[in-house]
Amino acid sequence: MPRRKLTTINLKELDTYPTLIEELKNNPAYSDKDLSTLKLTILDSYETTIKEVDKAIKHLQYYVVAKKNTIETFQDEQLINRVRLAKMLGISRQTLTAWINKGFITPLKSNYLPDYETFKTDAVLQELNSYKAEHSGERI
Repeated sequence: MPRRKLTTINLKELDTYPTLIEELKNNPAYSDKDLSTLKLTILDSYETTIKEVDKAIKHLQYYVVAKKNTIETFQDEQLINRVRLAKMLGISRQTLTAWINKGFITPLKSNYLPDYETFKTDAVLQELNSYKAEHSGERI
């Protein structure tokens, strides 16, 4: 579950504050409480985005160039799991899973290993660059 920002609203600034206080005073469960400390907190909801897409692209490009020989392959298929890809992108596995769930990155089914999910570095770079192009006007 993604972390969400907690927002606190100053109830004293609301027009309904006096009515709310009166209502709470009349409720036996709150009659002995210090209502001057009353706060309202809300969890902001948001859409998952790739905040630092350039950084992720650079991490992956560097990894491919510097450590190309360490990427396992089988019959020309790169065997990269989620943990390895997250490391290559410089992000957490949980962040990668969120990106996959939102469709930013698509895992591939291995042609040779049943029930194995893999990633191609070229495809991931293409997907990240497409995301960057689509969201270039937004604050990412």
